Amino acid sequence: MSETRDHVAVRIDNILVDLPCTPSKPSIFRAADDLRSMNEKLYDPKVVAIGPFHHGEDQLCKMEQHKFRYLKLLLKRKNEFSVDTYVMAIRSLEEKARKCYAEPIKFDQDELVEMLLVDGFFIIELLRKHGIDEFRDKDDPIFQYKHILNQLRHDLFLVENQIPSFILVQLFSMTRTGNPDDDINYLIHLFIDDISPWPKVSEETLKLSIKNVDHLLDLLYKIFCASFAKVVSVRGMKIPGLHVSDESETLFRNLIAYEQSFSDDHPKYVTDYAFFMHCLINSSKDVEALRRAGIITNLLGDDEMVYHMFNRIGRNVPTSTDFCYAELFEKSE
Repeated sequence: MSETRDHVAVRIDNILVDLPCTPSKPSIFRAADDLRSMNEKLYDPKVVAIGPFHHGEDQLCKMEQHKFRYLKLLLKRKNEFSVDTYVMAIRSLEEKARKCYAEPIKFDQDELVEMLLVDGFFIIELLRKHGIDEFRDKDDPIFQYKHILNQLRHDLFLVENQIPSFILVQLFSMTRTGNPDDDINYLIHLFIDDISPWPKVSEETLKLSIKNVDHLLDLLYKIFCASFAKVVSVRGMKIPGLHVSDESETLFRNLIAYEQSFSDDHPKYVTDYAFFMHCLINSSKDVEALRRAGIITNLLGDDEMVYHMFNRIGRNVPTSTDFCYAELFEKSE
Protein backbone atom coordinates (compact mmCIF):
# COMPACT_ATOMS: atom_id res chain seq x y z
CA MET A 1 0.00 0.00 0.00
CA SER A 2 1.48 3.32 -1.11
CA GLU A 3 2.19 5.95 1.48
CA THR A 4 -0.28 8.86 1.49
CA ARG A 5 1.51 12.17 0.91
CA ASP A 6 0.92 15.21 3.07
CA HIS A 7 -1.39 17.62 1.22
CA VAL A 8 0.81 20.63 2.09
CA ALA A 9 3.81 18.94 0.47
CA VAL A 10 1.74 18.18 -2.63
CA ARG A 11 0.58 21.79 -2.88
CA ILE A 12 4.12 23.15 -2.56
CA ASP A 13 5.49 20.65 -5.08
CA ASN A 14 2.83 21.68 -7.60
CA ILE A 15 3.84 25.32 -7.21
CA LEU A 16 7.52 24.48 -7.69
CA VAL A 17 6.85 22.49 -10.89
CA ASP A 18 5.60 25.56 -12.74
CA LEU A 19 8.03 28.02 -11.18
CA PRO A 20 11.09 28.89 -13.32
CA CYS A 21 14.48 28.74 -11.63
CA THR A 22 15.29 32.29 -12.71
CA PRO A 23 12.78 35.16 -12.47
CA SER A 24 11.35 36.56 -15.67
CA LYS A 25 12.18 40.11 -16.75
CA PRO A 26 8.84 41.79 -17.40
CA SER A 27 8.60 45.15 -19.13
CA ILE A 28 4.98 46.14 -18.45
CA PHE A 29 4.06 47.09 -14.89
CA ARG A 30 1.37 48.70 -12.81
CA ALA A 31 2.27 51.99 -11.15
CA ALA A 32 3.50 51.44 -7.60
CA ASP A 33 0.86 51.91 -4.90
CA ASP A 34 2.64 54.88 -3.32
CA LEU A 35 2.65 56.72 -6.64
CA ARG A 36 -0.92 55.75 -7.49
CA SER A 37 -2.24 56.91 -4.13
CA MET A 38 -1.32 60.52 -4.96
CA ASN A 39 -3.69 60.66 -7.94
CA GLU A 40 -5.02 57.43 -9.47
CA LYS A 41 -6.63 59.22 -12.41
CA LEU A 42 -3.21 60.08 -13.85
CA TYR A 43 -2.52 56.38 -14.43
CA ASP A 44 -5.95 55.29 -15.66
CA PRO A 45 -6.97 55.38 -19.35
CA LYS A 46 -9.74 57.81 -20.25
CA VAL A 47 -11.24 56.18 -23.35
CA VAL A 48 -9.38 53.02 -24.42
CA ALA A 49 -7.92 49.96 -22.71
CA ILE A 50 -4.77 48.53 -24.26
CA GLY A 51 -3.62 45.20 -22.90
CA PRO A 52 -5.01 43.27 -19.93
CA PHE A 53 -4.64 45.60 -16.92
CA HIS A 54 -7.69 47.77 -17.69
CA HIS A 55 -9.53 45.50 -20.13
CA GLY A 56 -13.27 45.33 -19.55
CA GLU A 57 -13.60 48.41 -17.36
CA ASP A 58 -17.02 49.99 -17.85
CA GLN A 59 -15.89 53.47 -18.87
CA LEU A 60 -13.69 52.01 -21.64
CA CYS A 61 -16.16 49.62 -23.26
CA LYS A 62 -17.46 52.13 -25.79
CA MET A 63 -14.14 52.13 -27.65
CA GLU A 64 -14.12 48.32 -27.92
CA GLN A 65 -16.63 48.44 -30.78
CA HIS A 66 -14.48 51.01 -32.55
CA LYS A 67 -11.49 48.67 -32.31
CA PHE A 68 -13.41 45.99 -34.19
CA ARG A 69 -14.61 48.58 -36.71
CA TYR A 70 -10.99 49.46 -37.46
CA LEU A 71 -10.19 45.75 -37.90
CA LYS A 72 -13.13 45.28 -40.28
CA LEU A 73 -12.06 48.28 -42.37
CA LEU A 74 -8.52 46.91 -42.52
CA LEU A 75 -9.73 43.55 -43.81
CA LYS A 76 -11.93 45.29 -46.37
CA ARG A 77 -9.00 47.39 -47.56
CA LYS A 78 -6.94 44.23 -48.03
CA ASN A 79 -9.82 42.27 -49.64
CA GLU A 80 -9.63 39.69 -46.88
CA PHE A 81 -12.55 37.93 -45.20
CA SER A 82 -10.93 36.28 -42.20
CA VAL A 83 -8.42 36.98 -39.45
CA ASP A 84 -7.13 33.38 -39.50
CA THR A 85 -3.53 34.19 -40.45
CA TYR A 86 -3.30 37.01 -37.92
CA VAL A 87 -4.67 34.87 -35.09
CA MET A 88 -2.13 32.15 -35.83
CA ALA A 89 0.70 34.70 -35.85
CA ILE A 90 -0.31 36.20 -32.50
CA ARG A 91 -1.00 32.78 -30.97
CA SER A 92 2.64 31.89 -31.64
CA LEU A 93 3.66 34.98 -29.65
CA GLU A 94 1.12 34.67 -26.83
CA GLU A 95 3.39 32.97 -24.29
CA LYS A 96 6.20 35.46 -24.95
CA ALA A 97 3.76 38.36 -24.60
CA ARG A 98 2.29 37.01 -21.36
CA LYS A 99 5.76 36.98 -19.79
CA CYS A 100 6.11 40.71 -20.52
CA TYR A 101 3.59 41.54 -17.79
CA ALA A 102 4.79 41.89 -14.22
CA GLU A 103 1.80 40.11 -12.70
CA PRO A 104 -0.30 37.05 -13.58
CA ILE A 105 -2.81 37.71 -16.36
CA LYS A 106 -6.34 36.56 -15.52
CA PHE A 107 -7.25 35.97 -19.17
CA ASP A 108 -6.74 32.55 -20.77
CA GLN A 109 -4.72 31.96 -23.95
CA ASP A 110 -7.61 32.54 -26.37
CA GLU A 111 -8.70 35.72 -24.60
CA LEU A 112 -5.20 37.17 -24.55
CA VAL A 113 -4.61 36.32 -28.22
CA GLU A 114 -7.83 38.12 -29.16
CA MET A 115 -6.94 41.11 -26.98
CA LEU A 116 -3.44 41.45 -28.39
CA LEU A 117 -4.68 41.16 -31.97
CA VAL A 118 -7.56 43.62 -31.64
CA ASP A 119 -5.59 46.13 -29.56
CA GLY A 120 -2.53 45.80 -31.79
CA PHE A 121 -4.47 46.46 -34.97
CA PHE A 122 -6.29 49.36 -33.34
CA ILE A 123 -2.98 51.06 -32.54
CA ILE A 124 -1.57 50.36 -36.00
CA GLU A 125 -4.65 51.60 -37.83
CA LEU A 126 -4.84 54.68 -35.59
CA LEU A 127 -1.23 55.48 -36.50
CA ARG A 128 -1.97 54.98 -40.18
CA LYS A 129 -5.10 57.09 -40.17
CA HIS A 130 -3.36 59.84 -38.21
CA GLY A 131 -0.38 59.98 -40.56
CA ILE A 132 -1.86 59.09 -43.95
CA ASP A 133 -5.06 60.83 -45.08
CA GLU A 134 -6.05 58.18 -47.63
CA PHE A 135 -6.59 55.62 -44.85
CA ARG A 136 -8.92 57.91 -42.90
CA ASP A 137 -12.71 57.53 -42.96
CA LYS A 138 -14.40 60.94 -43.17
CA ASP A 139 -17.03 59.74 -40.66
CA ASP A 140 -14.50 58.53 -38.10
CA PRO A 141 -15.35 60.35 -34.81
CA ILE A 142 -11.74 60.03 -33.63
CA PHE A 143 -10.69 62.47 -36.33
CA GLN A 144 -13.87 64.53 -36.31
CA TYR A 145 -13.31 65.60 -32.71
CA LYS A 146 -9.80 66.62 -31.68
CA HIS A 147 -10.41 65.97 -27.99
CA ILE A 148 -10.99 62.26 -28.68
CA LEU A 149 -7.68 61.96 -30.52
CA ASN A 150 -5.96 63.79 -27.68
CA GLN A 151 -7.50 61.42 -25.14
CA LEU A 152 -6.32 58.43 -27.16
CA ARG A 153 -2.81 59.83 -27.42
CA HIS A 154 -2.90 60.30 -23.64
CA ASP A 155 -4.03 56.70 -23.08
CA LEU A 156 -1.49 55.05 -25.37
CA PHE A 157 1.43 56.28 -23.26
CA LEU A 158 0.24 55.22 -19.82
CA VAL A 159 2.48 52.80 -17.95
CA GLU A 160 -0.38 50.34 -17.33
CA ASN A 161 -1.83 50.53 -20.84
CA GLN A 162 0.77 48.79 -22.99
CA ILE A 163 1.25 45.75 -25.21
CA PRO A 164 4.66 44.43 -26.30
CA SER A 165 6.20 46.17 -29.31
CA PHE A 166 6.85 42.87 -31.09
CA ILE A 167 3.07 42.43 -31.41
CA LEU A 168 2.82 45.76 -33.26
CA VAL A 169 5.82 44.93 -35.45
CA GLN A 170 4.36 41.55 -36.40
CA LEU A 171 0.91 42.86 -37.30
CA PHE A 172 2.28 45.87 -39.15
CA SER A 173 4.64 43.74 -41.24
CA MET A 174 1.71 41.52 -42.26
CA THR A 175 -0.43 44.44 -43.41
CA ARG A 176 2.04 47.00 -44.77
CA THR A 177 0.86 48.75 -47.92
CA GLY A 178 2.75 50.20 -50.87
CA ASN A 179 2.40 53.75 -49.60
CA PRO A 180 5.92 55.13 -48.95
CA ASP A 181 4.72 56.72 -45.68
CA ASP A 182 3.36 53.42 -44.41
CA ASP A 183 6.34 52.84 -42.14
CA ILE A 184 5.69 52.04 -38.48
CA ASN A 185 8.60 54.07 -37.13
CA TYR A 186 7.73 57.14 -39.19
CA LEU A 187 4.07 56.95 -38.16
CA ILE A 188 4.83 56.50 -34.45
CA HIS A 189 7.28 59.39 -34.36
CA LEU A 190 4.72 61.55 -36.15
CA PHE A 191 2.05 60.56 -33.63
CA ILE A 192 4.09 61.34 -30.52
CA ASP A 193 5.71 64.53 -31.80
CA ASP A 194 2.94 66.73 -30.38
CA ILE A 195 3.38 65.50 -26.81
CA SER A 196 7.12 65.93 -26.49
CA PRO A 197 7.90 67.97 -23.36
CA TRP A 198 11.44 68.59 -24.58
CA PRO A 199 12.11 71.43 -27.03
CA LYS A 200 15.18 69.74 -28.56
CA VAL A 201 15.64 66.11 -29.51
CA SER A 202 18.73 64.65 -31.17
CA GLU A 203 18.55 63.25 -34.70
CA GLU A 204 19.94 59.97 -33.40
CA THR A 205 17.05 59.37 -31.03
CA LEU A 206 14.48 60.34 -33.65
CA LYS A 207 15.69 57.34 -35.66
CA LEU A 208 15.09 54.93 -32.77
CA SER A 209 13.11 51.92 -34.00
CA ILE A 210 10.08 50.34 -32.35
CA LYS A 211 11.93 47.03 -32.78
CA ASN A 212 14.50 48.15 -30.23
CA VAL A 213 12.12 49.05 -27.40
CA ASP A 214 9.69 47.16 -25.18
CA HIS A 215 6.52 49.14 -25.94
CA LEU A 216 5.25 52.61 -26.89
CA LEU A 217 5.98 54.19 -23.51
CA ASP A 218 9.49 52.77 -23.60
CA LEU A 219 10.00 54.36 -27.03
CA LEU A 220 8.78 57.72 -25.73
CA TYR A 221 11.06 57.36 -22.73
CA LYS A 222 14.14 56.57 -24.78
CA ILE A 223 13.50 59.34 -27.31
CA PHE A 224 12.47 62.26 -25.15
CA CYS A 225 13.90 61.49 -21.74
CA ALA A 226 16.95 59.26 -21.37
CA SER A 227 18.74 60.44 -24.48
CA PHE A 228 17.94 64.08 -23.76
CA ALA A 229 19.35 63.84 -20.26
CA LYS A 230 22.57 62.32 -21.62
CA VAL A 231 22.98 65.17 -24.10
CA VAL A 232 22.38 67.73 -21.35
CA SER A 233 25.00 66.18 -19.06
CA VAL A 234 27.61 66.34 -21.81
CA ARG A 235 26.92 70.02 -22.43
CA GLY A 236 27.89 71.26 -18.95
CA MET A 237 24.72 70.45 -16.97
CA LYS A 238 22.62 73.43 -18.05
CA ILE A 239 18.98 73.25 -16.89
CA PRO A 240 17.04 71.39 -19.61
CA GLY A 241 14.26 73.31 -21.32
CA LEU A 242 10.67 72.16 -20.92
CA HIS A 243 7.30 72.72 -22.57
CA VAL A 244 4.57 72.52 -19.91
CA SER A 245 1.11 71.64 -21.18
CA ASP A 246 -2.12 70.05 -19.93
CA GLU A 247 -0.63 66.58 -20.39
CA SER A 248 2.73 67.26 -18.75
CA GLU A 249 1.83 65.99 -15.28
CA THR A 250 0.35 62.74 -16.58
CA LEU A 251 3.36 62.21 -18.81
CA PHE A 252 5.84 62.87 -16.00
CA ARG A 253 3.92 60.66 -13.58
CA ASN A 254 3.84 57.69 -15.95
CA LEU A 255 7.47 58.04 -17.01
CA ILE A 256 8.46 58.20 -13.33
CA ALA A 257 6.32 55.13 -12.60
CA TYR A 258 8.07 53.33 -15.46
CA GLU A 259 11.49 54.33 -14.12
CA GLN A 260 10.63 52.92 -10.71
CA SER A 261 10.57 49.47 -12.30
CA PHE A 262 14.27 49.80 -13.13
CA SER A 263 16.96 48.41 -10.85
CA ASP A 264 18.54 50.77 -8.33
CA ASP A 265 21.74 51.18 -10.35
CA HIS A 266 19.84 52.27 -13.48
CA PRO A 267 19.80 56.06 -14.11
CA LYS A 268 16.42 57.66 -13.47
CA TYR A 269 16.54 60.73 -15.69
CA VAL A 270 12.91 61.81 -15.47
CA THR A 271 12.65 61.25 -11.73
CA ASP A 272 15.87 63.17 -11.13
CA TYR A 273 14.69 66.04 -13.32
CA ALA A 274 11.30 66.21 -11.60
CA PHE A 275 12.90 66.21 -8.16
CA PHE A 276 15.41 68.88 -9.18
CA MET A 277 12.66 71.15 -10.51
CA HIS A 278 10.61 70.46 -7.38
CA CYS A 279 13.49 71.75 -5.26
CA LEU A 280 14.26 74.66 -7.57
CA ILE A 281 10.70 75.99 -7.87
CA ASN A 282 9.29 77.26 -4.58
CA SER A 283 6.74 79.75 -5.91
CA SER A 284 5.18 81.10 -9.07
CA LYS A 285 7.92 83.73 -9.11
CA ASP A 286 10.51 80.99 -9.66
CA VAL A 287 8.45 79.73 -12.61
CA GLU A 288 8.34 83.25 -14.00
CA ALA A 289 12.13 83.55 -13.70
CA LEU A 290 12.65 80.24 -15.52
CA ARG A 291 10.13 81.27 -18.16
CA ARG A 292 11.89 84.59 -18.76
CA ALA A 293 15.19 82.72 -19.05
CA GLY A 294 13.69 80.54 -21.77
CA ILE A 295 13.93 77.35 -19.73
CA ILE A 296 10.18 76.84 -19.28
CA THR A 297 7.59 77.39 -21.99
CA ASN A 298 4.31 77.68 -20.10
CA LEU A 299 1.45 76.49 -22.29
CA LEU A 300 -0.83 76.42 -19.24
CA GLY A 301 -0.78 80.22 -19.13
CA ASP A 302 -0.53 80.39 -15.33
CA ASP A 303 2.81 80.23 -13.52
CA GLU A 304 1.06 79.23 -10.30
CA MET A 305 -0.23 76.06 -11.99
CA VAL A 306 3.30 75.09 -13.06
CA TYR A 307 4.58 75.62 -9.52
CA HIS A 308 1.86 73.38 -8.07
CA MET A 309 2.48 70.74 -10.74
CA PHE A 310 6.16 70.34 -9.85
CA ASN A 311 5.32 70.59 -6.16
CA ARG A 312 3.06 67.54 -6.57
CA ILE A 313 5.29 65.56 -8.92
CA GLY A 314 8.46 65.94 -6.87
CA ARG A 315 7.03 64.68 -3.59
CA ASN A 316 8.20 61.30 -2.29
CA VAL A 317 10.04 60.25 -5.46
CA PRO A 318 13.25 58.27 -4.97
CA THR A 319 16.03 59.70 -7.12
CA SER A 320 18.76 57.55 -8.65
CA THR A 321 21.89 56.64 -6.70
CA ASP A 322 23.89 58.71 -9.19
CA PHE A 323 21.70 61.84 -9.18
CA CYS A 324 22.26 63.24 -12.67
CA TYR A 325 21.73 66.87 -11.61
CA ALA A 326 23.96 66.69 -8.53
CA GLU A 327 26.49 69.22 -9.85
CA LEU A 328 23.85 71.67 -10.96
CA PHE A 329 21.91 71.12 -7.72
CA GLU A 330 24.95 72.11 -5.66
CA LYS A 331 25.52 75.25 -7.72
CA SER A 332 21.91 76.36 -7.26
CA GLU A 333 21.98 76.11 -3.46
